[in-house]
Amino acid sequence: MTLTTDVPFVETSMMESKDMVAELSHRIQADIDHFGGTMPEMTAASWRGYLAAMLEWNLIPVAAYDALVARIPAVKDDPAVAILKGRE
Repeated sequence: MTLTTDVPFVETSMMESKDMVAELSHRIQADIDHFGGTMPEMTAASWRGYLAAMLEWNLIPVAAYDALVARIPAVKDDPAVAILKGRE
């Protein structure tokens, strides 16, 4: 199956949740290391949004989300939380 005559459609299987969580943990640690142990707020906000999207689309379980987001610095008025839970 192709999307166009030039671009083939490639089917891939979803990574198992435990493998995905391990990969996410590795990537988060790589960013922490890259920034010398202190992740900048913009990067933290990006990670929090990325993880929130994965949670919302059921790609990771709540326990994994909680464990991963706990490794990321807090963000003042976190937009990911506002989007995920709704603004009050």
